[in-house]
Amino acid sequence: MASRIPFALIGPRALPAGATVVFFAVLITVLLLSSVSCVREEDLSLEQRAHQLAGELMCPVCDGQTIDGSSAQISQDMRAKVRERLDAGDTNAEIKDYFVVRYGSEILAAPERSGFNLLAWIVPVVIVIGGFGIALITIKNMRKSATQMPPTSAELASASESEDDLTDYLAQVDRDLGIAPKTKTQSKPNASDEAKS
Repeated sequence: MASRIPFALIGPRALPAGATVVFFAVLITVLLLSSVSCVREEDLSLEQRAHQLAGELMCPVCDGQTIDGSSAQISQDMRAKVRERLDAGDTNAEIKDYFVVRYGSEILAAPERSGFNLLAWIVPVVIVIGGFGIALITIKNMRKSATQMPPTSAELASASESEDDLTDYLAQVDRDLGIAPKTKTQSKPNASDEAKS
């Protein structure tokens, strides 16, 4: 059953064997990348934690920069305060709370995962999943339309009738414009005309 999961939305045999390999490669990559962010706070050294926190706190006077990437004096002071609080034994959450109390919630580089800010975390995931769903449905419909039956004899007959109607219409337009279509007798010179010349 587990091997059939990727085909649940688009049916069996819809994806070639190579696509299954790609699917599982992407799945493994996503799982590996998500496990990288699951490092426990206790497993990091104080310097690593300081660097991590500096990347999660915004510079209050710089536009769109964290204190890790800013060279402003206040950013340097904030980095020193982070190291000081880490040396005192504070957790990452306590240090963030310290800066939130002092500067407001805008100091955090990423919004908190609660209340209205939760939308900032959920909406991108929903958009990506929706995009994959739309892509799968589109691929399924494209394959379905490519495998549709050829036209029936009735459809072919109506197509030839419409072609005859078009020929009649074009002949009528030529007559109305005074353009006489060449007939077979006009295109061949007469034997008497050849004798005169």
